[in-house]
Amino acid sequence: MLSVKENYLIPGANINNSDFDNIFNSIINLNAKFKSGIKEDDSVAKKTIKTLFGNESSLSFLKSKFSPNQKKLIVKDPFLVFASLYLSSNYKIVMCERPILPLAGSFKRMGWEFSEYDRLIKDFESIGIKDIAKIDNSSISSPVLGAVRFCQLYSIFKHRIDGKENIYFFNQHNFSINPEDSIKKLFNWLDEKCTDRIITRVQKLNSGDALMPKKGIQHDLSYKKSLSNKYYKSILTDEEIDFIKGVAEERFELPTRGL
Repeated sequence: MLSVKENYLIPGANINNSDFDNIFNSIINLNAKFKSGIKEDDSVAKKTIKTLFGNESSLSFLKSKFSPNQKKLIVKDPFLVFASLYLSSNYKIVMCERPILPLAGSFKRMGWEFSEYDRLIKDFESIGIKDIAKIDNSSISSPVLGAVRFCQLYSIFKHRIDGKENIYFFNQHNFSINPEDSIKKLFNWLDEKCTDRIITRVQKLNSGDALMPKKGIQHDLSYKKSLSNKYYKSILTDEEIDFIKGVAEERFELPTRGL
């Protein structure tokens, strides 16, 4: 969004509550403005589409805005993870938790780095979370190190939100192996009917032929989602896997099933 200047906003830390409310309300009221999302390595066709119609986020937003059957709005944004405690006072929050090894595999596959790490450690101090021991390893690729660092901060932050009435922890490992049961439990918590149409769509997630998603494609629909927490084995090196397991065992209180 044009009004968002940095990733991972934390009301009361890196943004004051009223400014955050203005930004979030612009989403709820369907009048937010989005950046083009054009990247240097985008193809000419992709740059043209983004220029004319917007990126994936703005297109989803427009679809919601002009939908004839608006009922309830779902805001899906991983950058709101550390705003979840503040938002849970007024909204239901679903925290999607994925085992650390598959998450690191996705970071490496997409080339994501967690450049906000040092800033967020300082931001955490503003909400009373102090003395965070930094994780470093110069022999590990920066995307994998970024995934581990992100999991460290999430694990620490989870202590603040665990047990809150309006926050549901959705285990993506369970979803990959038993999608129907997982989605029914989620909809039951949301107090929404889980229709046959929803069940059918969830079952189709495992209808793909590919064993892993394509490199650099964030949402590849062609591979079996039951393998989403397994394909990391063909992406991460043995050294990276050993490092992640060691750090997770020592520091993290996160779901590690699927390791």
